[in-house]
Amino acid sequence: MDFQHRYVLITGASGGIGTALALALAQEGANLLLHGRSETRLPDLAARCLQNGASSVKTCSADLSEQGDRMKLVNFIHREFSAFDTLINNAGISRFELFEQQSAEMIEQLITTNITAPILLTRALMPLLMENRERAPRILNIGSAFGAIGFPGYTTYCASKGALRLFSEALARELSDTPLKVQYLAPRATRTSINSTRAQAMLEATGSQSDTPERVAQAALAQLRSGKSQSAIGWPERLLVRLNGLRPELISAVLRKQLSKIKPLANTESTGAES
Repeated sequence: MDFQHRYVLITGASGGIGTALALALAQEGANLLLHGRSETRLPDLAARCLQNGASSVKTCSADLSEQGDRMKLVNFIHREFSAFDTLINNAGISRFELFEQQSAEMIEQLITTNITAPILLTRALMPLLMENRERAPRILNIGSAFGAIGFPGYTTYCASKGALRLFSEALARELSDTPLKVQYLAPRATRTSINSTRAQAMLEATGSQSDTPERVAQAALAQLRSGKSQSAIGWPERLLVRLNGLRPELISAVLRKQLSKIKPLANTESTGAES
């Protein structure tokens, strides 16, 4: 795949994996549309992308959990980015907290941001993607290893990423007789601000590995080039995902032994810490 002639929308580009994706695609000479909720961060990122070699860069700030803001982004693309051929649904939020302690508002916000928003944005942009005749259109959804492994302290997050994984799989199969290819990438823990200090402490306590956003970005580019429908990052996480599908009771037994390390850190009432 030649990214130099691609017109790519990256949601959640103003931090973490999104920023790394923007800079990596800029080095490939792509035309970029950078989305983020933080209007103040986007101009600096756009300048860095142009310095890195992006063919063109446009920015649009919007809250994708709001219908009006989603349409603002969709209308912006129709007006300013008509050659649009690649959608990367990256925007998302996380919450490391015992389920009983999560407020109804937090649960709704997480589900809306992580699954409702990308589904509705994808639906709104599909007609424009399907119109592209020069380059095979692509949708890449950034998920999580927790989309295939239910993990204590991440109940709602796992639910949202599991839904995103199945949405990607079902849509890919539904569109398999069209030029539009739908892909799903499942990173393991990534060293970004989305993870709280308690979440980082849990990773250390359980001996879990994590990756840089740059590694995830390179894996995303490799997947786009390969055309592979689904891909995961990290070992032993890829093995654990397979085992969880075949013998979930084995993974349950492993996590049961880790609960004494996980639950105290996920318990915000006992620690008094923020997520």
